[in-house]
Amino acid sequence: MRRLTDVTYWDENWWKRERPRRLWLYRDFEFETVRLLRSPVCGGPFRVLEIGAGGSRLLPYLRRKYGYEALGTDFSLSGCLLLRANLALDGLEGSVVCEDLLLSSFRPETFDLVYSSGLIEHFDDTRAVIQEHLRMVKPGGRLVLIVPNLQGIQGKIVRRLAPSLWSRHWIFGPVELKGVLESFGLEQVRSGYLGSFYLHIGCDREWSGTKTWPGWLRWGIHASVRFGNALISFSFRLSPLRLHTRALSPAFFAAGTKPSV
Repeated sequence: MRRLTDVTYWDENWWKRERPRRLWLYRDFEFETVRLLRSPVCGGPFRVLEIGAGGSRLLPYLRRKYGYEALGTDFSLSGCLLLRANLALDGLEGSVVCEDLLLSSFRPETFDLVYSSGLIEHFDDTRAVIQEHLRMVKPGGRLVLIVPNLQGIQGKIVRRLAPSLWSRHWIFGPVELKGVLESFGLEQVRSGYLGSFYLHIGCDREWSGTKTWPGWLRWGIHASVRFGNALISFSFRLSPLRLHTRALSPAFFAAGTKPSV
């Protein structure tokens, strides 16, 4: 199994681009993600593990909102420090373990919910990395995998304007991901797209296709697209419409339950 990124890449990204902040559900993508991860079980301890949790705002939200026992793991030290800072913003307790997924210290079958968001597409062997997730799910527990959608319009933008970023992703869709989960024997498997609208054009060095543009134009387009994303996503957040599509959704998912016996 080959990684399409390394720890240096993530340490630089977390250190340079992010600061501690909370998750606010103003975008329909975040709102639908929380709905997907929310447990139908009430009462009693509920152990949640996020793999690739560097800088996560989602894990602190689940801890704050639902009282889950929250654990996060990532191989980037900068990412782990940012996750700890995000937890500390609300005075939350949660375990953060800085380690490689492939050398995990967690005991098998110890979590009620295991999930990752934006992780498995950075490996060239999807089955192998999913198997590492599944190993830590309890019998009767759930596995949820969320992946950026690069088969739609955003993918065409990335491939054209940010080829180095494109090369760090293994491209596939929800149908393939659902098939992998079913092949592992998971039950109640479902998949689909998450979020109604997302477009992004960056202005950092990975967006090499924009380097010939004037600086004012790069920043202007970047800011305009961000503002448009926020406005449109917020509108869908308040709307009863759920227009999750291959063309415009920012991500897709697959989820299933590990058999009890």
